[in-house]
Amino acid sequence: MKIIDKTPLLDEKGELGIMQRVQGMLKFGFGWPSELEAQKAIITFFDRQLEKGYTLIRNMTLGASGITVPLILLGPAGIYVIHVTYLRGRYEARGNTWNEASGNGYKPASINLIQRTARMANAVKIFIERQGIKLPVEIEPVLIAGNPGLHIESVRPAIKVMMIDGIKSFASGLATGRPVLSMEAVHDFADRIVNPRSPKKETAAPPAPEPHATWEEKTLPPAPDASRASTIFNAAKELKPFDPADLDFAMLDEEPEMKAATPSVLESSPAQPLPRRLPQSKRFLGMTRPQLIVIVALALALLCVVAVSVYLVFGTSFILP
Repeated sequence: MKIIDKTPLLDEKGELGIMQRVQGMLKFGFGWPSELEAQKAIITFFDRQLEKGYTLIRNMTLGASGITVPLILLGPAGIYVIHVTYLRGRYEARGNTWNEASGNGYKPASINLIQRTARMANAVKIFIERQGIKLPVEIEPVLIAGNPGLHIESVRPAIKVMMIDGIKSFASGLATGRPVLSMEAVHDFADRIVNPRSPKKETAAPPAPEPHATWEEKTLPPAPDASRASTIFNAAKELKPFDPADLDFAMLDEEPEMKAATPSVLESSPAQPLPRRLPQSKRFLGMTRPQLIVIVALALALLCVVAVSVYLVFGTSFILP
């Protein structure tokens, strides 16, 4: 199986350093390192079970949308968007809801992993089809429990949900299932995800010959050609080179970080102008000001601990006779 790892902040050995770990926790959440470890275990298992013909893309950010998809598996059996959770405990997957244990029953969890995984699959579909092609198969979202301590009670879930003991049957089904995609299609879709392309321009059909105008029509002024006007209007756009960042779209979710900022059209009177968009905060070394403050505070705390340790070790030696 071919593995394309797009995980940020990893070193050459695929590991997280101390500063990279802190930066990733501030950017992606405090559970981000645990999620990476759960992903690594599932990827190792898939690599052993799936042979050539399958491609796995890890932590791919889709264009300028800022949406990072954990795992995208492409192969002859289809296209799958896989979210591996590191949670443990008792949860319930009922329809499109994700509930956590509360006493003898369940209550809605703060993060709906069912809807999040389904929306990530839809985001990948939009990302590919905006390049001018039509997917021959539906992208299937899959939620996998990466922790053996997670028990999921499934009640007709909206997506495929499996615990860690069901991964083996899932992988064997992929290896022995009926192929629905050719090898060329798998490579093409994987390449379009990693290196998005501009949509192909369709060749316009030759215009039909216009009928000869009568003497009454010649006396009237000529009407403007709408198609020619639209062609001239869009000429500047056609000359613009393709930029992968233009493939931007929004994916709504229950969390603020999963929402892509999309400007809305507001009506206003001439006396009351629209509010101006606030400038984005400047970044230093890829980090915002709050992230830098936290890192500096941790560094100062570490220096204080080192200074106290040095004083206790070497300072007492000068005091003793």
